[in-house]
Amino acid sequence: MAGEEQQTGTQDEQYNLISALYHLLKGASTSEQYIQDAQEAGDQELAQFFKDWQDEQRNFAERAKNLLSSRMLEPSVGVGGGQQRQMKDVTNANVKSGGNAKDDIVDEQSKESFPASDSPAKY
Repeated sequence: MAGEEQQTGTQDEQYNLISALYHLLKGASTSEQYIQDAQEAGDQELAQFFKDWQDEQRNFAERAKNLLSSRMLEPSVGVGGGQQRQMKDVTNANVKSGGNAKDDIVDEQSKESFPASDSPAKY
């Protein structure tokens, strides 16, 4: 949102990312009611649609958290200076779920799917 930096003291990019994260998490929470409504109506196809939608929102929320974390940990390079910010690999090394710097994508996804009671996003 243009001009938020002046109003909030937060960079527009960070504000937008925080806002997107909030709405993704809110949507994932709200979709639980939609799933229950579809199940109560006996419409399993619709219930599965909302489950898939909820999973996608959770995945994007996790991605947004990783992006936000990487941007909050490194100082802003180039704000007003014309320099390009270097992109760094986003990992879950700083997530409290047990990630570490040498984890590859399989390790990260394995740790993110723990505990086993969570259903996998794809079968």
